[in-house]
Amino acid sequence: MSTSESSPRAARVLFNSTMIISALGVFAAIYFWFDDVKEAIYIASFTLVGLIGIVSFLRHSVFYRSDQARMGWYQDRPEFQIEVGFYNLAVGVVAIVVVALDLGLVASAVCLLIYGTYLSSATVLHSVEFARKNSENRNPAKMINSAFFSLILISFAVLAMMEAGAL
Repeated sequence: MSTSESSPRAARVLFNSTMIISALGVFAAIYFWFDDVKEAIYIASFTLVGLIGIVSFLRHSVFYRSDQARMGWYQDRPEFQIEVGFYNLAVGVVAIVVVALDLGLVASAVCLLIYGTYLSSATVLHSVEFARKNSENRNPAKMINSAFFSLILISFAVLAMMEAGAL
């Protein structure tokens, strides 16, 4: 593996991009909530699932060596990491299609709920990992980030279902 392949730089840029997109998506969705609920949900679906899914695919699958360097772990067989990226791509593309084809609040809610459930599961994994580490290696950032983002996704999903009359 060459030095450029194992540099965490590309993955850091992509990860930071997901943080920026998330913040902008949440802000825009809340802002539009008071004027046009459907537009707000579509913004949440497009940014928080669609764009984040595609950027996460790039980080996990295309720049997987850089992502390994960013996280501080390496594996000779990165197929599972690449597969996680494919999941992110699939859910991201579906969310963009839902918005582009105006498939409605329930379809958007399902995209938000699916991604929120996935990230809630990641939160459990990060929590177990956090509990197992010794005190000098503990960093709750992954656990907190996953928990916060999954809560936002599930909240928007519930609000969308309520608005659509599905709850």
